[in-house]
Amino acid sequence: EDYFSGVVVDHSSEPPSSKVLTILKDPHQQECRRQASYVSWYPDGARKLAVAYSILDFQQQPEDMPLSSYIWDLSKPTIPDFEVMTVSQLCSLKYSPKDPNIILGGQFNGQVAYWDTRKGHHAIEVSLVENSHKDPVWDVAWLRSKTGAECLSV
Repeated sequence: EDYFSGVVVDHSSEPPSSKVLTILKDPHQQECRRQASYVSWYPDGARKLAVAYSILDFQQQPEDMPLSSYIWDLSKPTIPDFEVMTVSQLCSLKYSPKDPNIILGGQFNGQVAYWDTRKGHHAIEVSLVENSHKDPVWDVAWLRSKTGAECLSV
């Protein structure tokens, strides 16, 4: 049987295009060139964005490299909304799906930390060095649990 007889399909397409909505610049771009190594969208809508900034090549890291990463409010893209302060640069970070004020981050030194944006810029808790990764933490994830406080790092 021929189900689509007589149907003409147009496979032509429009040329690809893009549109720049906003540009978020690392506030420390004059001091060194860090890349945005990880991006996490705010769980309650697309109004905020957490960005981990780092230089992942160990040989390229300057002595006085800034360690902060930032949360950006897309309605005010010229200045960061919140500064995430760390002891080692962040390679990954992710919002908690249960509480958008909680952020989980994996650091270049192998430690995992979490921040509560209501309680300040420094981590609430950081994994002990002896119980941490021996390499950078490339990714973090929140696990589905009753408490919403369990996580995984890679």
